[in-house]
Amino acid sequence: MNILNYLKINKLLLISYVIIVTILNFIIFSSTTINKGLSDLLYMNILIVFIQFTFILYDYKKQQKKYSNLLKSIEGKVNIQEYNAYNDDFHISTLLQVLRVQQTEFNDREDYYKKTINYIQEDITQWVHDIKVNMGICELLLEDIETEIENESISKLSYQIEQIKFRVNQVLNVTRVNHYNLDIVVEELNVSKVIKSAIKENAIFFINKNIRIITEIKEILIVSDKKWFLYIISQILNNCSKYTPNNGEVSITTTEDECAYYIYIKDNGVGIPKEDINRVFDKGFIGSNGRTTTKSTGMGLYYVKKIAEKLRIGINIESEKGKYTQFTIMLYKLSDYYNITKIDS
Repeated sequence: MNILNYLKINKLLLISYVIIVTILNFIIFSSTTINKGLSDLLYMNILIVFIQFTFILYDYKKQQKKYSNLLKSIEGKVNIQEYNAYNDDFHISTLLQVLRVQQTEFNDREDYYKKTINYIQEDITQWVHDIKVNMGICELLLEDIETEIENESISKLSYQIEQIKFRVNQVLNVTRVNHYNLDIVVEELNVSKVIKSAIKENAIFFINKNIRIITEIKEILIVSDKKWFLYIISQILNNCSKYTPNNGEVSITTTEDECAYYIYIKDNGVGIPKEDINRVFDKGFIGSNGRTTTKSTGMGLYYVKKIAEKLRIGINIESEKGKYTQFTIMLYKLSDYYNITKIDS
């Protein structure tokens, strides 16, 4: 609250002061028994104004402090209950009561939305596990058919089943990302092993397009969450498989300096136009490649960026249309891994 706001709030009081001074001066000036010299009147007026100004300034500072503490309470900088304990101002107390009622309503709504999201997550998780059983049976039946018949249609069917498995797992991971109670498990990881697991997860997509994988990976140990770090690498490799042409190649290399370890994942695919490069991590953004080359949802890289931020992992992308796309993953050596937080929406 500034001085202008204070004057607006107390304008009636100020008007009353002016009226009092006016009447007092009129009475004194009209009286025949009181010396009505101008110097005496000026002295009296200055004294009255000084006293009023002193009280106004004191009251202003007092109310400014109260409202400042109230704002801090609203912003969560001080405890509302502790503040209310020594505050007896009627207006402030009323505002605090309103805030407590609104806070209670907000907490009730938040609990309701949390429960609703968790119920949805549980339903989706159950659906994913059920559909995985059906896919497992399909794979067994396909293996029996492959022993008797080998043709291109069966190979295509096998590829499509793998695509379904990948997308089902992606749905499960997305629901976990948005789960309120999801915790990250921090442990020591061997980066090269995680990368190899991610390559294995996407192997059929590379084999189907005869894409060559070139690796030059050093042994790197970091502290992070294995499941989500694998998710990041796997999603990037899957993205490479979509936009790399037949007989293309994907290279995975690692380097380090005094600040961080770096993982470079580069393909020689269609590349990304300049106007799209800064939006590839935006939620739902598919770009011109997503509309023309493959059926894209624009969610994969969005969740990659979101999870990377939670794990305190740096990630950026550079590309040249028609030539290459390169993802750079930065694993900082000086990261405060104790600050790794649970993923929320």
